[in-house]
Amino acid sequence: MRTSLNHDRVEVWLRRKILWWVLQNILGGLVLLLLGAVVLFLTFWIVYGVTWPPIWMFKLDNNVHLIICTVFMVLLFVGNARTDREYLTEYSFTTGTFSDKVVTFYVPGAGLVSNINPLAPDSMHSIVKFITNCLYTGPRAITAALRMFLKAYRFGLLDVNRCAAVITFLHGYAERVPYQQIVREVPDLNPVHVFPQLANIDGVLFLDREPAGLSLSSELRAELDRARN
Repeated sequence: MRTSLNHDRVEVWLRRKILWWVLQNILGGLVLLLLGAVVLFLTFWIVYGVTWPPIWMFKLDNNVHLIICTVFMVLLFVGNARTDREYLTEYSFTTGTFSDKVVTFYVPGAGLVSNINPLAPDSMHSIVKFITNCLYTGPRAITAALRMFLKAYRFGLLDVNRCAAVITFLHGYAERVPYQQIVREVPDLNPVHVFPQLANIDGVLFLDREPAGLSLSSELRAELDRARN
């Protein structure tokens, strides 16, 4: 099935989408960068306060204290990069000796209490994981911001003309189109250059089942149809 979708209209549509995607990722990255900087600032001084007693006890210089805290902050980034996020969100707690069931209840004057034993090995391990997860908040925000900036950069490098040509071509087929056919029928197409770029565009589907090829999602087809009118 072939349609009369115009390449120039698709190119204009894609340029607008790319502009929006670039701005969206830059603004989102700036927000995350600011949030991460604030969290890291607070984390640094919390670590400074927690480590002050042993530093004072050993009568170490304040510059040494600042270096230790800075090294700790760097290690947070290293640890965040090397630690599985799911692992840090899996918690296990041991109850007291009278029951295996976790019970939480209210005690007047004391508030909510529980029969969880915080000194049990698995409980202590879970508490450490929870604290570590909180300490990784700053590095995660900074890392996410850098990813968004990188994504904005990749969008800015898209070969709009060739990507629009492929999308226009795919719109003319209801089913997947094999890679070989796309390369054969889309003029001046460099598949090594263009196909990886198409992966950045939502709605362009890479289908591995034979015959491997590309297709467009129904949502993208509908959006292109609206852009044509």
